Amino acid sequence: MMSAAFLRAVLVVARRDIVATVMSRGFLIWLATPIIALAFGLLIGVLTGGNTAKDEPAAAAVLDPGGNFAPWISDTARQERARSRYATLRSRFEALRPGEDLPAALERPAALLGEDDLEGLADGGLERIEAASELGADEMAAALGIDRGEPVLTVVDPAGDPRTQAMRLLRPGSDRFGAVLLVEDGELTILRRSPSTDIARLRVIAARAWDRRMAEEMGLTRQLDALRAAAPALSIETVPARADAAQGPARDQAAEGLGTGAVMALFMLISLLAGALLSNMVEEKGNKVIEILVAAVPIPAIFAGKLIAMVAVSLIGICVWGVIFGGGAAVALGQLPDGIVPDPARGWPMFLALVLGFFICAYLIYGALFLGIGSLCSSIREVQTLSMPITILQMVILVMVLQGISAGAGAMQAALSWFPLSAPYMMAARAAGGTDLLMFAGAYLWQLTFAGGVIFVASRLFRFGVLRSGPPPTLKQLSRSAGSWLRRSP
Repeated sequence: MMSAAFLRAVLVVARRDIVATVMSRGFLIWLATPIIALAFGLLIGVLTGGNTAKDEPAAAAVLDPGGNFAPWISDTARQERARSRYATLRSRFEALRPGEDLPAALERPAALLGEDDLEGLADGGLERIEAASELGADEMAAALGIDRGEPVLTVVDPAGDPRTQAMRLLRPGSDRFGAVLLVEDGELTILRRSPSTDIARLRVIAARAWDRRMAEEMGLTRQLDALRAAAPALSIETVPARADAAQGPARDQAAEGLGTGAVMALFMLISLLAGALLSNMVEEKGNKVIEILVAAVPIPAIFAGKLIAMVAVSLIGICVWGVIFGGGAAVALGQLPDGIVPDPARGWPMFLALVLGFFICAYLIYGALFLGIGSLCSSIREVQTLSMPITILQMVILVMVLQGISAGAGAMQAALSWFPLSAPYMMAARAAGGTDLLMFAGAYLWQLTFAGGVIFVASRLFRFGVLRSGPPPTLKQLSRSAGSWLRRSP
């Protein structure tokens, strides 16, 4: 049983490391690392955003010397905007309310809408559907990633030679139009500013306008309307199922997304924090601080104090990043309609508490390993050499856990949930679902037990590394020494 003096020594070392770390300039740089990385990524996105013209619809000019096609394409563009907004509403309804049947007003696919349907939608029908279904404002479609941009068409006077006018509209320095639709001699020609200019929707609108115009001229409009009216009514029925079964696929998908996010967050945090732990250890060995500590405090107390200190510093960093990124995320998500971000099965407080517990378990395991390795090194180069196997092992475990999440409940997920090195990640992912709380209790008990074993071995490795000098030992030297220093008491 640990004595009171030993516990006091552990707390003294932990308090010293926490104060020394938090009050240092390096800690501020460490806290700013994710913020700088995010800002750099946003800057790169802004700088390269101007080269993504394919993602934007082309504002196009229409040159129609005869004047008999411009009204048709303008009316068709109006109908296609209504069709596109209708398709957006359908997609938004399915995204916000997975598992629910579409209302009657959104039941028909957008491609099957007739001209009368499109006219009704363009004359206020879309607003009525949007209000009745409580789907939010139009700008939310872009946030959902399902917005369909439509080209803006402007009829321009040909001013003599239509082709010369088209070249004038697309000349360098004039960025009003990305393309020009030229109508001459019964042919349609699209002139675009560059190969990356998006003209896909412009081609569709022009083709449909031409078909409508030719049908009118050939007297086929009534026949086409009669053909559409004679189409059989298509009804869709859903087989009744239990409520939990009906919500199963949607809930599984939501839990998979949240679980993947939790695993990636844990992996990045542990990788970042373990690197700081190793750097601090090497720095203390370099400036002889560790030798002063060894002379005043038992080596096991130094190891335990440093491990506790780094867990506490890690939690401080998580709190700071949570306030910064969590506050920004809350503001951004508050602008979206309800249901965009799925809720964990037991709610956010329980989910975050479970993930935090598994982070502590994972950090105790990997932190102890890295701390033991750091005690053997006297330079950053040696740290990189000796920590490479653990880093590779972490990457392999991450890939396997992500595959286990995608595979769903089964043998692979069960094995990863109890394999000690992958269990913190896998159980953090399962915290988003409806896993029994007793399993989480058992997982915590098992992981803390394994962490105790890792700390037991790593503390002796720490003793071996602190009491020796010179280059790091080889695996052969460690194996020869293992029989002696593993049997020593801490």
